[in-house]
Amino acid sequence: MLRIDDQDYMAGLDASGMLRFLADLPEAAQAAYDRGRAAKLPLTQPAQILICGMGGSAISGDLIRTQLLETCAVPVVVHRGDRLPKFAGPTTLAVFMSYSGNTGETLGCLRDAIQRGVPSVVVTGGGTAGELAAQHGFPVVAVQPGWQPRAALGDLFFALLGVVSQVANCTEPDVPGTVKHLRALRDRFAPGVPAATNPAKGLALAIQGKTPIIVGATPTTEAVALRWKCQFNENGKQTALYAVLPEMTHNDIVNMTATPHHQHVIVAIMDPADSAFVRRQREHALDIIGPHVAEVLEVKGEGESLLERQLTAIYLGDFVSVYLGFLNGVDPTPVDAIGVLKGRMANAEATS
Repeated sequence: MLRIDDQDYMAGLDASGMLRFLADLPEAAQAAYDRGRAAKLPLTQPAQILICGMGGSAISGDLIRTQLLETCAVPVVVHRGDRLPKFAGPTTLAVFMSYSGNTGETLGCLRDAIQRGVPSVVVTGGGTAGELAAQHGFPVVAVQPGWQPRAALGDLFFALLGVVSQVANCTEPDVPGTVKHLRALRDRFAPGVPAATNPAKGLALAIQGKTPIIVGATPTTEAVALRWKCQFNENGKQTALYAVLPEMTHNDIVNMTATPHHQHVIVAIMDPADSAFVRRQREHALDIIGPHVAEVLEVKGEGESLLERQLTAIYLGDFVSVYLGFLNGVDPTPVDAIGVLKGRMANAEATS
């Protein structure tokens, strides 16, 4: 029996319940969106939207940026850093994303916003970010406690979507339709569905023992590819790389064809909204790279809207990453090195 078809084996490794977190994601989505929509924005006609966060919070911002390219006239900037960019000011709507409320980089940006008088909203589970928001009268969108931050995408992303959907001239998304798609996929990717008929398990088996290079495209699947890469790193505990069309055809393609890459597998994430130019470019690029790698796999999100397709592709990648963890013989949940680094940073700041 395959490891990922052995329910007892997976249950023994999944001590912290990552599979349960994945199963709960669709149920979190609608409620989180409603909480985001209920937040009273300090600015509804901003010159730009600035989303500050790290990790899974920043990925939520990347997805929002992609969504709003076609549905909103307001530019969106995703900022991963500990200080606000210079342009942030009274015409900027800043949204601070931190599941714990204690993300050091995000707190640095939030303190900058307080000093500069930047209109702000805070999406958080509490912590210092929640305290600062309460002190300075910023709207707070609460996220549910108890999640692993990277598994809280259903809460973080949909809460953020609810916030930005209130900005003037932005189209309200079809959240119920997206949730319906996610629930249907959950049944197909569930641990009780055998690898022979489970797309997530099948991809995990194809990737096992290799280094995946996740290929997305600007603007449709760039954030999806990055999410896959990060989930493989954290849940699968293995190296994963990502590249983005059309940029990769100006650099990555050289390295990938200069020497054999027999331990690498390409995972190309496609979307019907990709331009004809990108589709042609991907076809030629993968044809050129294909002989130099172990395999080229193709993935497509499901649904009529870009929102549905993005989230369903991400949901597939989340399941693949967890099954990879099981194939690698590890508990998907712990991320010990991140905790060690945060501890060292806290000690350094306390003694500086």
